[in-house]
Amino acid sequence: MTEYVVLLMGDAERWWTDLTEEQRKEGYAAHGHFSAELERRGHKITGGAELHRASEARSIAPGADTVTEGPWAETAEQVGGFYVVESDDLDDLMECCKLLAATGDAVEVRRTVTDQERAS
Repeated sequence: MTEYVVLLMGDAERWWTDLTEEQRKEGYAAHGHFSAELERRGHKITGGAELHRASEARSIAPGADTVTEGPWAETAEQVGGFYVVESDDLDDLMECCKLLAATGDAVEVRRTVTDQERAS
């Protein structure tokens, strides 16, 4: 199986400040449906997490030795969470990811570097 990281990109600040409790529950239900659908189709979630607000990040610029408050990139969209998924069918994984995109966040899927690739 190939390992992929499913990155959830969106307005991480909006999630907790602007949504009602009902909207949050609907969002979590969509993630539950996504997880169940992955399992049903033979994909395997091996890790992942929901991340706290991007404004709580600490960053170090390339070559710098100072830590600054906030995210590295000042953009409207930040990574808000991720899944690590093992799959033999990227096209089907992408079909499942449409369930997450329907919640309003962008979804980016990237293959992880294997030990064999790193060694070459």
